[in-house]
Amino acid sequence: MKIARTDNAIRNITFGILYKIVSILLPFFIRTAMIYIMGSEYVGLGSLFTSILSFLSLAELGIGNALVFSMYAPIAEDDNKTICALLNLYRKIYRYIGIFILTVGLALMPFLKYLISSGYPADINIYILYLIYLANTVISYLMFGYKQSLLVAFQRSDIISKRTMAVQVMQNAIQFCVLFLTRNYYLYIIFLPVFTAITNLFDLIIVNKMYPQFTPHGEINKELKTSIQKKVIALIGTKANATVLHASDNIVISAFLGLTMVGIYGNYYYIMNSIIGVMTIIYSSITAGLGNSLALESEEKNYADFKVLSFLNNWMVAFCSICLLCLYQPFMKLWVGSELMFSMRVVILLVAYFLIYQIRRIVLTYKDAAGIWWEDRFRPYVVMIVNLVFNVILVQVIGIEGVIISTILSMLISIPWENYTVFKYIFHISSREYYIDTFRYIVIVILSALITYIACTWVQDGWIGLFLRAAICVLIPNSIFVFVFKNTEEFKRSKELVEKKFLSKFLRRI
Repeated sequence: MKIARTDNAIRNITFGILYKIVSILLPFFIRTAMIYIMGSEYVGLGSLFTSILSFLSLAELGIGNALVFSMYAPIAEDDNKTICALLNLYRKIYRYIGIFILTVGLALMPFLKYLISSGYPADINIYILYLIYLANTVISYLMFGYKQSLLVAFQRSDIISKRTMAVQVMQNAIQFCVLFLTRNYYLYIIFLPVFTAITNLFDLIIVNKMYPQFTPHGEINKELKTSIQKKVIALIGTKANATVLHASDNIVISAFLGLTMVGIYGNYYYIMNSIIGVMTIIYSSITAGLGNSLALESEEKNYADFKVLSFLNNWMVAFCSICLLCLYQPFMKLWVGSELMFSMRVVILLVAYFLIYQIRRIVLTYKDAAGIWWEDRFRPYVVMIVNLVFNVILVQVIGIEGVIISTILSMLISIPWENYTVFKYIFHISSREYYIDTFRYIVIVILSALITYIACTWVQDGWIGLFLRAAICVLIPNSIFVFVFKNTEEFKRSKELVEKKFLSKFLRRI
C-alpha cells in the first residue's frame, strides 16, 4: 500500500499545530496561575517529578519506535497478519514495562528528599505527590497506550492531535477552576492520572472503529523478531540519551540549586520547548511518509527531498532562534517579573541550545524513518556520559550556565556522528556538501541575529514594544534570507513545494 504521503503530512501538520497551540496556551495560563497563586516552588516540584519519571520511562527502551518502524513494511504490503502480531507483541511488552516502572518507582521513594536541596512547601507531602505522578506515568502502559502505534504507523497522527486537544481542553479547564477556587495542589494534580486514563479509553474506541481488522493476536516470525531485537538494542542508547538530555537538567538543578531555580529555568524552557514542540509536529508528521519514500523511491529522489527539507528547516530554526534572542527577556519581564529572570548570558546560551538542537532534526528524522539505529549504537552512550559528567561538574562551578553548556557540548559531539551515519547508510555519499551548507546558514543566522537585536534595542519595553520587536523579528531576518538564497536551487524547489503541494492542498482543506 502506497500511502498518500503529502496529504497525510498536511493533515498531520495542520491538526498537530492546532493541537500544539492549545497545548501551549492552556498550560501557559495554568503555569501563570500556579506562579502567582501558589509560587515557583510548586512549579519546580512538578518539573522535578516529571524529570524523575522520565528516567523511569527509559524502561520503554525505544520499543515503541522499533515496533512502529516494523509496521511500515507490512502496511506497504497489506500484511494484516503481521500487523496484528506486532500489535500483540506491543501490548505484552507495554504491560511488563508498566509493572517494572511501578516497582522501581516505588523503590525510589525513600531517596526523593535527597534530590531537593533547599526544601519544599510545608503543606506538601512529596511522597503522596510523587505517587500521583507515578500513577500518571504507569497508566498508559497498563491500559491501551499500545493502540496509538497504529495511528502513527498509518500516518494518522492528526487523529491523535484531535483527541488530545479535546481531552486537554477539558483537563486544563477543570484544573484551573480547582486551582483558583481551592488552592489545593493535591486536587489540582489528581486530574493528571484521571485524564490519562480517559485518553487511553478514547484511543481504544477510535482505533477499534478505524481499524477493526487489527486486533492483538498471533506471533511474529523469527526473522522479524530478530530484526526488532536488534533495533531495540540500538535504540536503548538513543532513548536514554534523549531522556538524559532533557530530564537530567531539572534533577541536577534541584539537587544543587533548589526548587526555585528549577521553576525559573522551567519558565524559560517552557517557552523554548513550546517552539520545539510545534516544529516537532512537522518532523513526526513526515517521518512515516519518509519511511514510505525511502522504501519505494530512488536514492536521488530522496536526497533531493532531503536538501529541500533541510533548507526549510534551517530557515525555520534561524527565524525562531532570532525571535528567542530578541523577545525572551522582554516577554519574561512582562510575564513573571524581573525577580524571576535570568541574565542575558543565560538567554544567549539557551538560544544556542535551541539552534544546535533543532538544526539536526531533519538528519535525525531521516535516521528514524530509515530505522538506522544500530549503525551508530555507541554514539548515545558517549554523548550521555559527557552530558552527565559536565552537568554535575559545571553546575557547581558556574551554576545554571554550566547546565546549559554541558548540554550544548554533548550535542556538538553528537552531530558529526549522526551526519556520518545518515549519509553513509541512506544516501551513500559524502556529507561534505551538507557541512558547507550548514556552516553558511549559521553564519547568516549570526549576522541576521546581530542586525535584528541591534534594531530591537531601540524599542522600549512594554506590550506595545514587545509586538514592535516581534514585527522587526519577522521583517529583518526573513528579508535577509530571501535576499541571500533567492537564486539557489533549494529556495526555488522549496518555494514550489510549499506553494504547489502544501499551500494549495491546505487551502482546499479549509
